[in-house]
Amino acid sequence: MDKVKIVCTLGPKTSSIQYIKKFINEGMGMARLNGSHGSKDWIKKTVINIRKNFPALPVLVDLPGSKIRIAHLDYKKNLNLGEIIIFTCDKKYKGKDKLRLNNNLIYKKVKINSKVFADDGNLIFKTIKKSKKDIYCKVLTTGILKTGKGISFNSLDVKKELVSKEEKKLINVLKKSMPDFIGVSYAKNKEHIKQIKKIINKEKIKVIAKIENNHGIKNLKGILQLADGIMIDRGDLSLSPGIINIAITQKDIIKLAQQYRKPAIVATELLSSMIKKTLPTKSEISDITNAVYDGCSATMLSEETVSERHPHLIVRTMKKIISTTLTHQLKRENENKKKFDISNAASKAAIEVCKNLPIDKIIVITKTGFAARLLSTHNLKQNVYAVTDCEYAARSFNLIRGTEGIYLNINFFQKSTDHIINTLNKLYKIKKINNNDLILVVAVGYPKKGNKMNLIQIHRVSDLVETFKWKK
Repeated sequence: MDKVKIVCTLGPKTSSIQYIKKFINEGMGMARLNGSHGSKDWIKKTVINIRKNFPALPVLVDLPGSKIRIAHLDYKKNLNLGEIIIFTCDKKYKGKDKLRLNNNLIYKKVKINSKVFADDGNLIFKTIKKSKKDIYCKVLTTGILKTGKGISFNSLDVKKELVSKEEKKLINVLKKSMPDFIGVSYAKNKEHIKQIKKIINKEKIKVIAKIENNHGIKNLKGILQLADGIMIDRGDLSLSPGIINIAITQKDIIKLAQQYRKPAIVATELLSSMIKKTLPTKSEISDITNAVYDGCSATMLSEETVSERHPHLIVRTMKKIISTTLTHQLKRENENKKKFDISNAASKAAIEVCKNLPIDKIIVITKTGFAARLLSTHNLKQNVYAVTDCEYAARSFNLIRGTEGIYLNINFFQKSTDHIINTLNKLYKIKKINNNDLILVVAVGYPKKGNKMNLIQIHRVSDLVETFKWKK
């Protein structure tokens, strides 16, 4: 079983039984079909085909969403720097001089002198004028623009219904072929996921929310409450205003998904250089490695496995990068376990307590000061009171960062922990702790030679005062 799954996007040219077999052999763990590019009939047939021939393979189908796309059929245009191209919202246009968009009203909202991005930001244009339903743009980067590629108007905030008529139709088609997951493109908020689930009704299809813009980021907690998983679509997300560093955004999203115990898929351009080359770039290797270390559940290949140019080699490469990362991660974890002993584990637990509870003071009951030294290396905001039965030791503890050494004339027992409560009582009497304090106590219980901190207690001082009837 692979810890981190590989999601492969299938296209009409790579969805045959032979291709899917090879993908599975190379490491594919889930098949994905993009509802923005394939026809409903092709999607339905492909899902049924996978169900029949590969019953254990999970299938994800993405809904088209509200993304603006090139609507020309079988269109491919080479772009030259500085040339003028025309996007049109005229749905009746069938010529080749303009690029027809799938949205008929966008021209009303587009601003002049604003940036336009295509193909996940790989192509950039600048709007220079509008005429009727046409948008004139200057090409700022060279490249190839193809049918179905997404267009992002940077100045535009498109407001549409949460679930379009086309999406509803596709969901009803999918309910007959039953993929395992439906991907909600441009997931906006909790209500968006709720509406999708209502249309799915009681079918066993689960929902993956695609986080692709600021709406998804802003409402991520609500989305995670209802969605069965999320996909981080870094192409569109990186173009959203306010997203300065997509790598940091990705880390934050994965961390929040982990808190909600939901799987996160990292997508877009993970191995895109391999569409033309046979080796990945160093940046791509680092990118995939970081995603695995961050805790993603799956990595996704998009255009890489839709193309007929050595897609199996790309899946194999992805598998190799993930495997080496997981092996290294496990090796480091095992090395850390060997280094860890009881006192280190207790120290780590104490640090987590200090981070997650409003601890006012840390009381370390010690002979050697070991526990105080261990805790001081973590730069905790709480003051540490290192209490000992040796005057010389108490004075030396004051050199430890954030620590005050305190001498108390108390017997430290080996076969009892009574000295702990006696110590706290004396600290209360000399006003080192008070009724309002929430304290963390670290000590060693029933010590044998070589034993160090192995005991942690958390107390509200007011509770101790009430229980033991302390008086100052």
